[in-house]
Amino acid sequence: MTADLITPGHILCLEYLSRKGFVVVGLLTDKALKGYKQNVVPFSDRKFVLEALAEANDNIFIANQDSLNPTEVIEKYKCDAIASGDGFEKAELEAIKKFKLKKIDIKFGGEVTKKYGSSMIKEKICKQK
Repeated sequence: MTADLITPGHILCLEYLSRKGFVVVGLLTDKALKGYKQNVVPFSDRKFVLEALAEANDNIFIANQDSLNPTEVIEKYKCDAIASGDGFEKAELEAIKKFKLKKIDIKFGGEVTKKYGSSMIKEKICKQK
């Protein structure tokens, strides 16, 4: 997760997953995002916000993810599933195959995640300038 901008879609996804079991959020560090996606909010601040959300739910833990490849987080926390609300990246698909992970494709009728996608919100803000 990048979590540059926390949206209702992120919160709904985290709530949904936490009802299924313990959730480890691989939060992409600034290093991991370099060359992949431009982030606005520094890692320490993104982590602060997610940890504040996680405090309200004992089933959520925020882990530093230093690469787009989630392998290190999966191995360290012995994950048995991987989730995505907007489609799986190549490295995630490779990890699913390598570790025989359950794939959780989160869709809330498509409306919530699409309506409040952080990329879409950023685009709208930029267009208004």
